[in-house]
Amino acid sequence: MFTLAMWPFLLWHSLLFFLFSLIAPVCAKKASSEGDDSAMLFFLLAMLSCGLVPWTLWVLWYLLFPGRAEVNKAFPVTSEHGRTRFCRTQAMQERQEADIRKLKTRQISVGFGARLVLLALLWCWLVYIMMQVRQVLATSALYQNFDPYAILEVGGTSSSSQIKKAFHKLSLKYHPDKNPDAAAAEKFILIKKAYDALTDPVAKRNYRLYGNPDGPTRVELSVTLPTVDKEKQGLVLVLFLVPFVIGVPLMLLYCMQSSSVDPNGLPPLTNEVLQNGLGEALDVRAAQELLLLASQPDLPPEPMVHVCAIDYADVRRQLACQGAGHVRKRPQSRAKDEIKLQQAEVLFWGHVLRRKDLLRDLDLLESALREWEKTCKALLQLAAKKGYSQTLQSTLDVFRGLVQAIDPFGKGAGCSAGSLLQIPHFSSEQTRLWQKRHKKYATLPTFLSMPSQERSSALSAEDIGFTASQRADIDEFVACAPQMQIQAARVFVQGEDEICIGDVATLELRLLRSNLQEGQAVGYAHTPLFPSAQVREAWWVTFRLPGRGKSGVSVCSRITDPSREVVAHIRFRVPLAGKCRLRLTLSCESYVGLDMEEVVDYVAKQAVVHEPDDNGESGSEDEDFDE
Repeated sequence: MFTLAMWPFLLWHSLLFFLFSLIAPVCAKKASSEGDDSAMLFFLLAMLSCGLVPWTLWVLWYLLFPGRAEVNKAFPVTSEHGRTRFCRTQAMQERQEADIRKLKTRQISVGFGARLVLLALLWCWLVYIMMQVRQVLATSALYQNFDPYAILEVGGTSSSSQIKKAFHKLSLKYHPDKNPDAAAAEKFILIKKAYDALTDPVAKRNYRLYGNPDGPTRVELSVTLPTVDKEKQGLVLVLFLVPFVIGVPLMLLYCMQSSSVDPNGLPPLTNEVLQNGLGEALDVRAAQELLLLASQPDLPPEPMVHVCAIDYADVRRQLACQGAGHVRKRPQSRAKDEIKLQQAEVLFWGHVLRRKDLLRDLDLLESALREWEKTCKALLQLAAKKGYSQTLQSTLDVFRGLVQAIDPFGKGAGCSAGSLLQIPHFSSEQTRLWQKRHKKYATLPTFLSMPSQERSSALSAEDIGFTASQRADIDEFVACAPQMQIQAARVFVQGEDEICIGDVATLELRLLRSNLQEGQAVGYAHTPLFPSAQVREAWWVTFRLPGRGKSGVSVCSRITDPSREVVAHIRFRVPLAGKCRLRLTLSCESYVGLDMEEVVDYVAKQAVVHEPDDNGESGSEDEDFDE
């Protein structure tokens, strides 16, 4: 099965083959003598040039401007959706600069070094071929403007005896046996050809027709490979087989094998654990447990294993005292799998409770967070594919807890305290004070809608005490935080005026990011405590189709359009007739406390089918049969 990843390779090989077929014969010369191998030299020169020049340009671009393409792709200034609006708080700028530095780091791996050595060897071969071609061209230059009378130093009306006498005279002077000079041998060959052009009938005819006693030597255009000797036909066959007959199939097999790998880059064991543990109604605890089981961080070196197991009990007690009531008290064990699970849980809770001071290995935490991000996204895709809306919402709570460092359980999942912790420089104590004094703006949506002057004066209060730079970060967060609005929602059937049972209906959802200006597009989410500044601001739409009892099927769809005005189309099959109601839930993937609900009503009619007529035929109202 072909994939999009194969087409660049197929296009590249096809282009090379086309260039070889055109350039090589153009440069090839029809050689009359059996020992002339200039055609093969021109063919090799054309073949190497078509491959080495673009390869060398790519290597130079990579070495001179490392990561430029990756940076432009990760942090585009403009896109097809508009000017990208990135969060410019101090913490996010540091995260973005760290990501850019990592993208610009030259990755000189062993494989890349081996390719550089191969490239250098091929360039040496190309230079050697160019030197040989230069010698061939220098020899050919001797026969340009070939004038046998001038070469023999005789006049155009000289007799045969005078021409013969001049030939003998010059032969005695330039014969290799008489003159050891290297240039004398070439001069002697030229004298011999001039003599043949004036005395030999065949050479005389070639000179009169083509200007050369050996016949035509001009370059000819033809889409054919040059003629080579039998001794060198094997080399040409090998040069043809390797890149085209062998290289293209192997590249196709590689692409087909790569396409079968999980797109999230998860190992097969992780996918197997997710598949086996996926359920229709997982709660947050079960989703978190499945996440830790599926992707556990690597253990430290073997001498640190027992120390880590001892640390687990102490860290667990400290986390539990702080409020992590869902930290499971696991039995003390020296089994490797149990120690890995304990370590993963400590890392998880140390991050979501913002107690990194209790963790010894922060690099291990960063690695674990990146793995958990990929695993959560894979679990979200599986739940959406199966239509498990409750499992999807639980996984969203865990994922948002990871990227925002907020407790995903119980009160931390969507309460105002948890959502306000996403604001820069807000601590638990400052959040408590803010909710006590400003109950009207105790949630994240109300905080974002708070008038700027009132917010600035409130943040400057003595008990909260934010500095000018901290207030600037909060203002920047308010400007870039999503303020999504549902403009309109309707259900219709494409090309029809009515909705009937069994039709494929379309839910059209029109959204507006009121925090963006015209022509802007949203950038990445504000995630200062997450090790990556490239967390997308995606949204999930979930709703349950009408059904008898609890038999309704859930529909889950992810919206990734970063535009200011978003139009999403979600298709589903109409299950029942009558007045139907869809309760939509719009959930933000990267922020806590911004979920919204909307109700959409539509009327579905029963498809009318005609009773069978006398001929035993039947039809519907929409069908029109003409005899």
